[in-house]
Amino acid sequence: MNWKDIYTSKLKSVEDAVKVVKSGNKVVIGHAVGEPIKLVDTMVEYAVQADLRDIEIYQLDDMGISRYAQLGLEKHFRENGTFI
Repeated sequence: MNWKDIYTSKLKSVEDAVKVVKSGNKVVIGHAVGEPIKLVDTMVEYAVQADLRDIEIYQLDDMGISRYAQLGLEKHFRENGTFI
């Protein structure tokens, strides 16, 4: 199998990718312009729908809207900002 086939076999939709997140997990998110906004938004929607709890978010510097830190999502997410 060549590298292209291996790469293609590992591709997932964002909806499938966020399903690996479980309650109590720690999630590290890319910072600044490297933040995967669509992936983060989909993770938040999935966590609320699946009633996941206590997911710890680690992110250096958020340039987006930090949906996981908005009011009403406290039982689902806890942000650990690492910006010094």
